[in-house]
Amino acid sequence: MSRRGKRYNGEPKLNMKKVFGVIAVFVVIILVIIGIKQMLKLDKNKTIEKNIELSYFTLYKNGNWGVINSSGETIIEPSNGEMIEIPNKSKGVFVCTYDVNTADNSFKTKAINEKNQQIFTDYENVFTVQNYDENNNLWYENNVLKVQKNGKFGLINLDGKEILPCEYDNITVLKGVKNSLIIKSDNKIGMADSNGKVVVPTEYVDIQAIENDSKNGYLVKNSDSKYGVIKSDGVVALECKYEAIDNVIDNNKYIVKENNSWKVLAEDGTVYLDGKVDNAYGMNNENVIVKQNGKYGVLNIKTDLKIPFEYDDLAYLCDDKYAAKKDGKFGIINTNNEVVAEYKYEAISMGKLGEYIKAKTSDNNYDYMTKDLAVKFSAGDESVVNDFIMIKNGNDIKYYNNKLEEKSNKDVYTSNTLFIIKENGKYGFVDKDGKIVVEAKYDDAREQNASGFSAIKKDGKWGSIDQYGNVVIEPEYILKNEDNVDFIARWHVCADKNANYYTDVNEAE
Repeated sequence: MSRRGKRYNGEPKLNMKKVFGVIAVFVVIILVIIGIKQMLKLDKNKTIEKNIELSYFTLYKNGNWGVINSSGETIIEPSNGEMIEIPNKSKGVFVCTYDVNTADNSFKTKAINEKNQQIFTDYENVFTVQNYDENNNLWYENNVLKVQKNGKFGLINLDGKEILPCEYDNITVLKGVKNSLIIKSDNKIGMADSNGKVVVPTEYVDIQAIENDSKNGYLVKNSDSKYGVIKSDGVVALECKYEAIDNVIDNNKYIVKENNSWKVLAEDGTVYLDGKVDNAYGMNNENVIVKQNGKYGVLNIKTDLKIPFEYDDLAYLCDDKYAAKKDGKFGIINTNNEVVAEYKYEAISMGKLGEYIKAKTSDNNYDYMTKDLAVKFSAGDESVVNDFIMIKNGNDIKYYNNKLEEKSNKDVYTSNTLFIIKENGKYGFVDKDGKIVVEAKYDDAREQNASGFSAIKKDGKWGSIDQYGNVVIEPEYILKNEDNVDFIARWHVCADKNANYYTDVNEAE
């Protein structure tokens, strides 16, 4: 019996073109639906990528030195004992120290590029220009190298261009001051900036930056022990003929000592307070802090008494306010000699961002005040991150702007893709929209760094995640200095914050 279908007489024939057309339409619709679902799925899981600039970091492994980049990839394998320094993390220029002889303290140096090729071979030695801040933290002049040729020293930039000829006996730094390189010749010193411009000729025996900032110029001392002032553009503001000059400038006026008498001297030669005071210590808005008979007060340059001589210490803060000391405690007074903050503090100063006041309490914390003396909070000492105040209390961190308004970590780390959250005493990460990317399961964590990595801690050990929240290395490192925890992929920064290298060494004792 035939099992084929039977067509009855009078039934129209099937139009195969129409059948295939209908099928094709359905296929297209299905593909579109699948595509939309995939797009929605991708969008749902989408994480904004962090814009990461290529950077280089020194690597130390098994007693050898190398270089990694900001992705944690090894650029120069650690294969020898040549110590490597990187003056500018964005440039592939690395300075190596080798053939170190501890017996006579001798060594050699050279520069290499990211291909491990020696560069700047016209010089006998190539050195980074190291400097230190007031807390002894190391930093580099990041676009200049010191070079040696025929026993003399000069400067080149990181492209190898000579910016200061090799004709000096030595080149050092003015400690803690950027863009200020001391040049020495025939036992006299001068000053060059990091572009190789000689700002102060080599005619002096001592140089200091006014208020520790090269922009304000330099105090110079000649071989006769007389002082003068040279501005940052090299213009002589005051000749070297004064017995002393206060390290403060205000509206092109200086406090100087001449013929054993203090006075205020303007750059145009106008003299104020000549012979009127025993000593002067600072100036603001033409008001001068003066010491008479062991007590401090304030005169203006017209000799008007603004604050009487009755304080054990006095320092200008802001606006019309001074930190004043009486009976062993500090308070705040104004130029009308009115007490505007009571005498109960151990010390008072402007904050690190300069727009608020911090007053040290007897328990070694600080009252943080706005300029109008409203106490916003009390806490420990502050750090500065991305122009925000960071206050740490154990593992808890809070952020404030320079008006002492509390801000979130999203306000501070605007280029990050992930941000720390704390829930039930545990730490995790969310994205910019507050969506949980890493559940709060860690004992501690660090905010994402410029390379896109965040440190995570569990059971006393540290590891890292990437900018998407993926674990790069499970917590396995015991680190000694938990104030200095940072990871580039699987590499962690050395415990010594001034060592400036990454390693995979477990620091457990």
